[in-house]
Amino acid sequence: MMNQIKTHQYETSLPFSQFDGDGRLTLEKVQTILNDARKDALQSIELDPFFPGSQTIEPLILWSESDFREVPYFSDSVLVQTELQNLTGPRYKISQRLLRKSDYKVICHSNSLCILFDSLKKKPWKNRVSLLAG
Repeated sequence: MMNQIKTHQYETSLPFSQFDGDGRLTLEKVQTILNDARKDALQSIELDPFFPGSQTIEPLILWSESDFREVPYFSDSVLVQTELQNLTGPRYKISQRLLRKSDYKVICHSNSLCILFDSLKKKPWKNRVSLLAG
C-alpha cells in the first residue's frame, strides 16, 4: 500500500569534463546525476536524530527504467525532482524528473524500485517512520 510522497530538488551544473567530444552528456553520466539526486534526497530528509547511523542510509536500486527525451548539452544546468514513495517496509519507489534549467523542459523521466539499505549494519533499514513524518 502506498503512503505519503516526499519531493526533493537537486540542482547541478554540468562541467565540461563530463561531456563527450560532441558536447553531449553520456547516458552513464546522466545515470550518475540521477543517483546523486537520490542520495541527496535521502540526506535532506530529517532523519530521527536519536537513530544512530542515519547518515549511512542509501538506496540500493533493485530495478530502474529511464525514458530519455533529450540528452543535455554542455552549458546546460539541470534540476532533478525526486519523489520517494513508500511501498512496504524498507521498499521505496523513486520517481525522478530531469529538467533543463534554461527552459524547464523535462528531458528524462526515471522510475526506480529500491530498498533503503543501512551500509553500517549491512542490512535493510526498517525505521521508516522518520521518512514519512512531516
